[in-house]
Amino acid sequence: MSLRIARGVYNPEKDRFHYYVSFKPTLDPTVEERGAEQRHPIDVALSVTETGELADLAFSLPQPCRSRRSLEYLSKTQSASMVEERVFITVPDLSGDSVLQGKGNLELDGFGRIIGLEIS
Repeated sequence: MSLRIARGVYNPEKDRFHYYVSFKPTLDPTVEERGAEQRHPIDVALSVTETGELADLAFSLPQPCRSRRSLEYLSKTQSASMVEERVFITVPDLSGDSVLQGKGNLELDGFGRIIGLEIS
């Protein structure tokens, strides 16, 4: 499965964009209500292109998100790789110019599967 990314508007106060990365194939990353039942805060390292497009990211999975069930969509994402609890995601055909640290929320559905990642 391929990655779906939505970039929000630029926030001049934080000097950042808002991103949503969808791992569930049928989830539209641009909708406000995505059906998340649980959210787990995480720290995210990300790189962006000179135009602000998300090029790659890395984060550690919280303990409740490390089960086979939780990783169902993430493990089928072609551009994602996992080493123990660390997740590395690259966006095909993009190369980052700047590396940033950000806060994110892993979103899980009612079955406990990670459906997406919100980065602010």
